[in-house]
Amino acid sequence: MDETKDQVSQDSQVVAVPTGPKTIYKDQAPEKQSETTSEQKVTEPKLYKLPDGREISADDLYREHTENLLPEFTRRSQKLADYERQHTETEARNKKTAEESVAQNKLLEDVDPSVRDAIVQIVSPVIQDALSQRDKAEEAKRSNETFAKRLSDLEKKYPGGNGLPKFDRLSILRKMQESTNEIYDPEVLFQTLNWDNYLEAQIKAAMKGKSGGVSTENTSTETPRKPGESTPARSFREASQRALSR
Repeated sequence: MDETKDQVSQDSQVVAVPTGPKTIYKDQAPEKQSETTSEQKVTEPKLYKLPDGREISADDLYREHTENLLPEFTRRSQKLADYERQHTETEARNKKTAEESVAQNKLLEDVDPSVRDAIVQIVSPVIQDALSQRDKAEEAKRSNETFAKRLSDLEKKYPGGNGLPKFDRLSILRKMQESTNEIYDPEVLFQTLNWDNYLEAQIKAAMKGKSGGVSTENTSTETPRKPGESTPARSFREASQRALSR
């Protein structure tokens, strides 16, 4: 009888094995989860190719957009909006001036009002166009004067010496007008034509500064940079505007 009880007890112990969820201790991780974690670590971020050939991640792409592209787009949009606003204001002012000038002319003092209005409608656009041409001529004159001053400043900045030739405005202007030229900033063009000498002059100036020497020759202390190409300007006026916006 006792032997039977012992046998039943042993069988009960075997049957009493827990069948619920397996307990996972702190230092024990599921094998499947460990494999998944390893796969996640190996996965590389997706790269996006930009027009300039660079391949960057989504985070870098977002940073490129918010820190570089978006501010530049905003600046150019504001500049375009300002130009359009000024153009609209100028056109409205010229239209009003033209109409008032014609209507108040002494030749129309004794003319029938209906006839005078008809004459105003006919002549005003002509006067308005003349005023617009006058404004453009004045703007071109101011632009040319500013451009001429920039050339004079460059002649003082590059008087010659230290391996560099003297800045000659006539030779630079002739070069700018050549059909094969694509650089319309006079200083950048001068540096491009004399790039090796310009680079050596910058290095010499930097070496003299490091050694405590004093340079007796006038030369630029700007950091040398290789000028890039630009699209050709459609006119000399546009070339001067590019130079001024630098």
